[in-house]
Amino acid sequence: MSKIMLSGLLAALLLQPMCASAETMKVTGKTQSKITAKVVRPDNLIITDDKGGWFGQGLTMQQLGGWETAYEVDARLRVVSTSGRFQVRMDQPLDIRNQAKPTLAFRKPAVSIGAEGADQKPLVLGQALEFDNPAAPSPNVDSEGYYRLAVSAYPPEGDFRSTVGTYTGTLSLVFEPVVVKQQ
Repeated sequence: MSKIMLSGLLAALLLQPMCASAETMKVTGKTQSKITAKVVRPDNLIITDDKGGWFGQGLTMQQLGGWETAYEVDARLRVVSTSGRFQVRMDQPLDIRNQAKPTLAFRKPAVSIGAEGADQKPLVLGQALEFDNPAAPSPNVDSEGYYRLAVSAYPPEGDFRSTVGTYTGTLSLVFEPVVVKQQ
């Protein structure tokens, strides 16, 4: 008997949604809201090559003088900055080594940077150099400046036959914005 009653109750519950009728509900009250938002411009510090990309293939150093002259490379950097002021620091020394013979390394590596058309400043390990971009064209636009990065190093000591090979190194620079006090 309880099985029959339970079966009847389950059948009634299953059929209930089919028997319910649809009703229209009217909502009254406030139908519009005003939302106030403030858009804050992010502080940018964007470092790229002069075309807006990066040096995907690295930088290739060339020895333009005689055997005892340094290998050199220059790179043009574009710096976009909200504050207009930034600093550059080298935290690790530049180490350029022969891929096949790691004991062969370039000597006296030097890295310098400067605003385009200005004097170069040597980067010393762990010491930041501060730079100011040219003024922005209007108050709500980031400043944009161009800088020259120069790298040089002397080849390993020895004759050409003992030092020939492919050399690679990693130049790691840290660019950081400098906070400018608002007036």
